[in-house]
Amino acid sequence: MINSLDFIDYLCEHYEVYFIPKPKSIDRKVLKHLSKTCTILDVSRKELAGVDTPNLIKKIVGQDTFAIIDIGGYFVPRLSDIQKQFKGQLVKIIEDTGNGYQKYEDKLSNNSISVPILSVARSSLKIEEDFLVGHEIVVKSEIFLADYGTTLLGKKVLVIGYGKVGSSIAGNLRKRGAIVTVSDKRAIRLANALAHGYQITNDIYTELIDVDIVYIANGEKSIDTLQLKKLDLKHTLYSFSVTSADDTFKNSQMINKLPRYGHNGGYKILKTKSNRTIILANSGDAINFTYSISTLASYVQLTQAEMAVILQKDISGEENQGIVELNENDREKIAKEWLVEIFKFVKS
Repeated sequence: MINSLDFIDYLCEHYEVYFIPKPKSIDRKVLKHLSKTCTILDVSRKELAGVDTPNLIKKIVGQDTFAIIDIGGYFVPRLSDIQKQFKGQLVKIIEDTGNGYQKYEDKLSNNSISVPILSVARSSLKIEEDFLVGHEIVVKSEIFLADYGTTLLGKKVLVIGYGKVGSSIAGNLRKRGAIVTVSDKRAIRLANALAHGYQITNDIYTELIDVDIVYIANGEKSIDTLQLKKLDLKHTLYSFSVTSADDTFKNSQMINKLPRYGHNGGYKILKTKSNRTIILANSGDAINFTYSISTLASYVQLTQAEMAVILQKDISGEENQGIVELNENDREKIAKEWLVEIFKFVKS
């Protein structure tokens, strides 16, 4: 949450802001600061998916126009009800994450959506952030492994998902001496991974039997907890996620019920049929929210600036064909201003 403090302070200066913190990434000091400038809402992800969400929004906005900034597709389950009830009031929804982008994209393919959906998830300005997220995930996982007496050097590793974050994870693992295999549901990404010298697979459960570590880099419930329990593992398997357990694992309720052990986010233990152990780092949630404050702050500002620009733009319904993005000229201007501000570049 510390990465978003300046951005939310900016929003609070220019708009009336209602903020829903994500429980698994809350920084109490930041939350205390924000409580002085905006209204903090104690609403869970499960509650946002419930039928009362439109009524909750109604109590906040009344007859006013408003926009939603979504960080992970939290409003997708009730999107049809929300757009129907707030027609003419809800002017746009802005989505920040790739996982959330996929949820809105799936919703668009099956439903008629009238409110503009805008995204920075696949923006060219987010490339640097995603690369550094992958780097930070590997660094934090390396610290976790060291805490429990092991290292990445020489380990067999499976990376599930070879998008911007997954490819960064794979590259950083290879630099640390890991033997990396990549899996992705998209053939074009597997071809790309193969061209970059990685082993590839389309059968993750067979591959998991023999690897030491798995990084699940795509959310989308891409790995099934029930299938994990059936694995005939040869040894302990360490698992690191890049997003919440609910988004990473199918049948995640089984993980939620497991006891948590350790410190700095801790871990959960999933037993397999061979009585081997799967160590779920940070209890199956994103490993990059452990150990220390994130190092991404200045790079996150690139996409936060893009969201600020999108928030001010007038986006008509006619432009809303699928998910709308900012044009590259505007992104170039943002990058130039960022370089001047952060690295004192001389304006050209």
